[in-house]
Amino acid sequence: MEERDRLAKIIESENLTAKQFAEEIGVSAGTISNILGGRNKPSVEIYVRILNRFRTISSDWLMLGTGSMYRPNGGITQATLFGDMRPNDVPQQTSEPAQPVQHYTVQNPAPQPAPAKQIARIIIYYTDGTYEER
Repeated sequence: MEERDRLAKIIESENLTAKQFAEEIGVSAGTISNILGGRNKPSVEIYVRILNRFRTISSDWLMLGTGSMYRPNGGITQATLFGDMRPNDVPQQTSEPAQPVQHYTVQNPAPQPAPAKQIARIIIYYTDGTYEER
């Protein structure tokens, strides 16, 4: 199943028109029309917008075409690079004491003086078009 077919399936499953779907994810109707028509492929930004709006859609299914369309457990949890996360979850308080923050000071080395400049050559141009190099 191609990317455009997966988008069409989401639109159908959510009982939306292509224009309503575009409004839901915050893109122009023309963008969705071009994807559904096969003229363009969805960008990463489109995928992110879809996954942010439709939290139960599986990212593996949407982007790679693998697995089922919906996340297991109705999208309550999903493994991410940062571990399991729940949509709209507020981090829980822990009973462990907080570790003190260590502060580090970065010291820049003292600026080195620039080496003394020396004259390498002098060129004198004359009005008759000649020049002299010293």
